[in-house]
Amino acid sequence: MSIQNKLRVINRVIDTVDEIKKKYAQNEAVSPDLSKLSQSLQNLKDYLSKLDQLQPNYTTNEIDRYVVAINLDLDLLKNELEKQDFIRLQKGARVIRTVLKFHPTKYSFIEYVLIWIYEFFYFI
Repeated sequence: MSIQNKLRVINRVIDTVDEIKKKYAQNEAVSPDLSKLSQSLQNLKDYLSKLDQLQPNYTTNEIDRYVVAINLDLDLLKNELEKQDFIRLQKGARVIRTVLKFHPTKYSFIEYVLIWIYEFFYFI
């Protein structure tokens, strides 16, 4: 149940990336980097989904690898996007990093409230 909240936040960031992708569809320099960011977010989402199935071979030790990939993609986009679009993506990545600090498989009411507050401030 706890992972579903994290997946919801990741889906919102993926939707934001898709909106920005449409805006920069004609720009050949930005479009591949946005696709890489979208793929990195999708990989994180898939990893967390597999973790939710409680398969014995999955541990939470690999989450940092996915977060590093997302941060690298954001660094590549920093100078190529308009400031407003980059800030939207940066805020989404910040929310994801903050949400992933909580244990992904244990449900906590405090975590639920904090995710709701972050979503309110960053996405609305």
